[in-house]
Amino acid sequence: MEAAVPGSLDPVALDRVLRETLTAVERGREQVFFIAEQAREEYREAARELDEVRAQVAELIAQVDGLARRQQQARLRLVEISRHFQRYGEEAYREAYEEAMRLHEEWVRAQEREAQLRHRRDELERRLRRLGETVRRAEELAGHIRLALELLSGKLGQLLGQAADLQRRLQVGLMLLQAQEEERRRLARDIHDGPAQMLANVVLRVEVCQRLLDEDVGRAREELERLKALTRESLQDVRKIIFDLRPMALDDLGLIPALRQYVAGFVDKTGLEVELVTRGAARRLDPAVEITVYRVLQEALNNVWKHAGASRVVMRVEFAARRLWAEVADDGCGFDPAAPRGADRFGLANMQERVAMVGGRIDIQSRPGQGTRVRLEIPLGREEDGHADPGPDR
Repeated sequence: MEAAVPGSLDPVALDRVLRETLTAVERGREQVFFIAEQAREEYREAARELDEVRAQVAELIAQVDGLARRQQQARLRLVEISRHFQRYGEEAYREAYEEAMRLHEEWVRAQEREAQLRHRRDELERRLRRLGETVRRAEELAGHIRLALELLSGKLGQLLGQAADLQRRLQVGLMLLQAQEEERRRLARDIHDGPAQMLANVVLRVEVCQRLLDEDVGRAREELERLKALTRESLQDVRKIIFDLRPMALDDLGLIPALRQYVAGFVDKTGLEVELVTRGAARRLDPAVEITVYRVLQEALNNVWKHAGASRVVMRVEFAARRLWAEVADDGCGFDPAAPRGADRFGLANMQERVAMVGGRIDIQSRPGQGTRVRLEIPLGREEDGHADPGPDR
């Protein structure tokens, strides 16, 4: 009987572990679904109540304005009678006074009711945001669990004979699925939190304007100005979402202008000092190469912001006849590339997979306390007659 090889995987034990894991994950998924459904129901109830409160606020605004006008008219009537008391008499003065006081009291009560409803509306909006965050996190967790179940219950049995490659295959598969799900969730969240909320607010303000047109043209004008500002803001959100999905500058102008635009926005957002340096004659490349280089450099820059604690970053892009070199170098805390880094390695693996798909290679150089340098090299055409590009100057 052969002895077990140290570090090898026992197929029977692995199968048992997988089955136990599947059972535990399935149980966890059911609990997460229950929590998510409860949060959704509370969200729907709160949303219905918020719509009712918003409608009541709009009605009270019109009511308060109407009472204010009637109160003003009653006061003018009282002043008129007071000036000509002999003509109108004491009875007319008393009736006018009581009418003015009654309208004032109604106006005060309506204002108090409006303030209460506004407070309730603000509370409901805060509650909706909290519930929406709970639903989002539950859905995100459910998505992770679903991905784990798909991977664990798939064709792992066929991979038992390839134990040495199992971990890498699982990581890459999970990474790709996670990236797709994360992008979908991000897009849905951006649309829900941005344009969708804005459009709901636009509808409400349109209704308010409709009521005010016949009562107070000045206020209607003010609401229309706010409506215009909201519409512009919503348009900016939509344009940002479109840019995040596919930067138009990349298709229209090419890699370098798109990178300049991205770096400028990144600097404005983070305050981090980033210098973009280019060498060689920039030109249009294959679309697959352009989007690969753009996304890898984008990921590298985001990693610097999230993890490096750097104060300065240099991004270099160099065009040669048949090669393109690019790198992102920072003066941050650095790390040991050989050490396990948990979820952070998925980002690095994603960058490596992207570059490999267009025939390139990526090199990550880093040491603790000495910053990080991410370099990629991508071929742009066949190297003929044994002449190769000499490579970038360092």
